[in-house]
Amino acid sequence: MRILIVYTTRYGTTEKVAGLVKNLFEERNHEVKVAHVEENPSPVNYDLVVMGAPVYRDGPHWDLMEWIERHKGELEDVPKAFFLVAMHLAGSVFMGKLHGGIAYAQPLIEAFEVPPFYGTLIGGEIDPEKMSDEDRRKMRRFYAVLGEKLEKKSLFSEKDVEAFVRRTLLYYDWFGRHFRRGEVEKTKNFDFMEKVRELERTLG
Repeated sequence: MRILIVYTTRYGTTEKVAGLVKNLFEERNHEVKVAHVEENPSPVNYDLVVMGAPVYRDGPHWDLMEWIERHKGELEDVPKAFFLVAMHLAGSVFMGKLHGGIAYAQPLIEAFEVPPFYGTLIGGEIDPEKMSDEDRRKMRRFYAVLGEKLEKKSLFSEKDVEAFVRRTLLYYDWFGRHFRRGEVEKTKNFDFMEKVRELERTLG
């Protein structure tokens, strides 16, 4: 399978994740190209496009969203998955609305007629010393609202990245390959639990 990984990064963690995702796909004998959004890669002629970005201002970094907008028509014709890198993974309800967690992905999902078939959050890393003055000020205010202190910490786990790759390939085989314009109706009667039972029988 030919896979394109498109990413943007702010302080390097998303780039690290993209590199690890590439290696894990290649270990499974897939042909992989990794490209920063600044290279403006075309998604044409790939079997799968994986998009990666840090969470910034409550959503995927705008550089990825701009790349999606430039290639939206082409992206409707190829199955898509994504990972977002964030420091607050669980999410919460604040004043009656969902914030954080997978809700960060909503703008990305809503950008498509045929949405990504799978996506997840990967724990990020934060180091105030590496931040721009503007980002440091904003993050201090953000953490103050959470009742926390801005300090260096990491939620990154290679096991989470491995799980993302494993599930992406499994779900691609089960139903994701049909998440493209003109084919998504084929997934209408997909029975997830039956697939799980079938997998359990296969594994003994």
